[in-house]
Amino acid sequence: MKKFFVIMLVMAAALFMFAEETEWLIRDVEGGVKGGTLYLGSTSGPKTLNAYWSQESSSRDIYKYMYESLMGSDNKAQVNQPALAKRFWREETADGGTAYYFELRKGLKWSDGQPLTVEDIVFTYENIIKGDGMTADGVETYQDTEGNLPELTVDGNILKFKYPTKYRFGYDSLGGITIMPKHIFKDKVDSPESFAQMWTIEQIGDIISSGPYIVTEYREGVRVVLERNPYYFIKSKDGVQLPYLDKLVFLIVQDTNTMRLKFEAGDIDILQISAADYPAIKAQQVEKNWNIIVGGPNASSQFIGFNFNAKDPIHREWFRNDNFRLAMSFAFDRETIIDTLYNGLGEPMYGPRNRTSAFYNPEIESFGFRYSIAKAKRYLQQAGFTWNSQGQLLDWDGNVVEFEITTNSGSNAREEIANIFVDSVQKLGINVNYRPVQFNTLVQNLYSANWDSLILGLQGGDDPAWGTNVWSLNGGLHFWNWSPEVQDWVDPNEYYISDAEKRIDEIMKINRSVMDPAKVQDLWDEWQMLAAGKQILVYTVSQNYLVAMKDDIVIFNPEPSPLYGAGVLWNIEAIYKK
Repeated sequence: MKKFFVIMLVMAAALFMFAEETEWLIRDVEGGVKGGTLYLGSTSGPKTLNAYWSQESSSRDIYKYMYESLMGSDNKAQVNQPALAKRFWREETADGGTAYYFELRKGLKWSDGQPLTVEDIVFTYENIIKGDGMTADGVETYQDTEGNLPELTVDGNILKFKYPTKYRFGYDSLGGITIMPKHIFKDKVDSPESFAQMWTIEQIGDIISSGPYIVTEYREGVRVVLERNPYYFIKSKDGVQLPYLDKLVFLIVQDTNTMRLKFEAGDIDILQISAADYPAIKAQQVEKNWNIIVGGPNASSQFIGFNFNAKDPIHREWFRNDNFRLAMSFAFDRETIIDTLYNGLGEPMYGPRNRTSAFYNPEIESFGFRYSIAKAKRYLQQAGFTWNSQGQLLDWDGNVVEFEITTNSGSNAREEIANIFVDSVQKLGINVNYRPVQFNTLVQNLYSANWDSLILGLQGGDDPAWGTNVWSLNGGLHFWNWSPEVQDWVDPNEYYISDAEKRIDEIMKINRSVMDPAKVQDLWDEWQMLAAGKQILVYTVSQNYLVAMKDDIVIFNPEPSPLYGAGVLWNIEAIYKK
């Protein structure tokens, strides 16, 4: 037995000696203090920690700290940084295709100490992404414009994904693949049902990680706890293995008001502030030693949409008229929204992107959609509208202009936007009936003719191509002008497509095969000018990025860009407490 024990020790030592040395990623940060817990807030806990079956932000807000991908993002949320892949490159092949290469670092490990290798990536791609029905969102993200998935081949530590066509999204889609451990899942991908039941919240103790943290505890309605991954592959410039923090704790609270109270009491370390709460938080800054960041406009926005397929054919004709929508945009008082609702901490939006976006086209500001009842009246006159002796707006057939606007009840921002819009257009002689509804009802109505106008917001990736389902004529969320091919209740004989929408549809189709970044930007510049110039959707305002934090917290970038598209928790592994 003693001899056997000695042999085992020798074998273990040999394995240690021949194990691959980790090829560390060195983060441009130094001097951080290791240890401590960062307390954050959340209004709900995760539903699952299986990234391929999550469809809610409450889950993603947790598991995004568990998973690393081949590539990472910069502070504008653009996928262009090395991560698990130490090198990446792209080539256009002689046969008209596109090949994406990723060279995986050596010596990577999962949080359970098992090696993370190209086999895990091949397994994920071949068995999950390409598996029949294995993901909740399908495979469209990884397909080229002709619906092809790339062919994957491996040469040592280099992965090659080959598309038969020109396709520019390989870094975003393939570089962002969520890699699953083969040694855990190899017997769990025989069916979508069995895979979907893996890494649920009931299995917290069995879940492993490739990212900076791993979930170790979840008490429903109370908290989520994440602890440091001991095998994380990133170090600081001065040789400290990251992350600095020992733990992340998300305290689950009832609502954002409770979250603010928790921050004021010192229970939460970082708080994303609403503009309405900003004055109260700012008043306590000196007393409580808080740091407050006021950034540029955040990526979210609110817009007013008009139904081109409204049930009432008279209303339908108004809403399809470009000059009518332009008049509505000029009549909408964005500055009043910013002053009254956002305490001056916001910026007007005139198109589908604001200056936070890496793709923003400042030329849309040349349209000058600033509040002007006089300009609104001129556009209405150009469209053929007139006024009667009572000051009511009449269309070209003498119909009094009156319609309904709706949004989800409980959203203070949207309800206030609705009220200001109603007040604004009354000055044009238009009576708009405001009707708030439950959010689920609002969404259900989108898929029908049973609405006139609404106030809503959409979220997605910064690259406009991720909004293809919104802006393509046959898109699954082209709600203001459903195609008969998507919604069978739309009468093909009554279906209307403007030249602007036709061109936008072309842009959404061709951009994925344009490889020159400058030419891609030209397309997005044109898209923004078309969308803004015709006010296909009437965009309203964006709140500034507002965050408060305790003064002992050092974020990754102490002087954040005023745009700061990726948020203050970008590269959380480099955040530490003094």
